[in-house]
Amino acid sequence: MKWNLRMVAAQRDLWRPTEVLAAFRQVGFNPSLSKVAAMWSGTPVTVRLDDLDKMCAALDCTVADL
Repeated sequence: MKWNLRMVAAQRDLWRPTEVLAAFRQVGFNPSLSKVAAMWSGTPVTVRLDDLDKMCAALDCTVADL
């Protein structure tokens, strides 16, 4: 599986983990900045399905996009 969070975020004009975190918080997903930075810089080992749903809502994408 290839992790595309950075590409999907860039398509939405989000260029830093702090901007992605702000988008996540708008939909009620409140991970720590370090967690977002880890997802930003590499492929996470695990992602909870409900977190993935919130990420997709924040970025207006599908699971396949990520």
